[in-house]
Amino acid sequence: MTPHQRLVDHLSAGALEAEDKAHAARCAACAALLPLGQQSEPASFRKEWLAAAHRELARPQRPWWALALGLAALNALLATAAVFVLRAWNWDVSTAPRWLFLIAASTLALGVTAGAVFALLPGRQWQRLGRVLAAVAPLAVLLAADGRAAGDRFFEGMACFWTMVFLSLVPLAGGAWLLTRMAYSAARAWTVGLASAGVGLLVLQFHCANGTNAHLFAFHFLPWLALGGLAVLLRRLLPTWSHAP
Repeated sequence: MTPHQRLVDHLSAGALEAEDKAHAARCAACAALLPLGQQSEPASFRKEWLAAAHRELARPQRPWWALALGLAALNALLATAAVFVLRAWNWDVSTAPRWLFLIAASTLALGVTAGAVFALLPGRQWQRLGRVLAAVAPLAVLLAADGRAAGDRFFEGMACFWTMVFLSLVPLAGGAWLLTRMAYSAARAWTVGLASAGVGLLVLQFHCANGTNAHLFAFHFLPWLALGGLAVLLRRLLPTWSHAP
């Protein structure tokens, strides 16, 4: 039984406990069910609120793993489709060793799939693992970069910027929507954002033939980090439909 269910049951029975009051102090949804003045007697609270809470608790919830696998599948499908639609210039012209190129691509693929699962797993240790996986991805890209400049003008890299943005919008929005099914966490939203924006990094690994550090930092990594921050802001603006951790 969750703390939410226990509080509602105790309200119905007319016997709130100290543990229920402590939970209500941390949960705005449950605090709204308490009588005015935080009294322990439930006689003055609105019965329709309690009935609505019972209906909400009775509603079947999708398990976390279904949400996580859904986001991972969305990221994988979008990345695969974009790699096939956009020409894989970098695979054809890169002078980096093929094994190093494939390691970088595999690390990015792991980030957009397993990273999304880790971000939605219950427990902070899994979120940390997701962020570590996200942090390894740009390092792998830098190691696999051949240092060749694809153009003379620095701001020709804006094409990569827009590619990152457009490819990340759908998974970013999907990840933020899934996060409304659990309690708000800026760290979790950041991890989901980095995993979703990793779709753009993965596609650009095959599509972009500019391997200079300046280009990668300005038009690959900075937009990737900014999109991770955007996920935190977007999640903060969205409602929370469940306070499950």
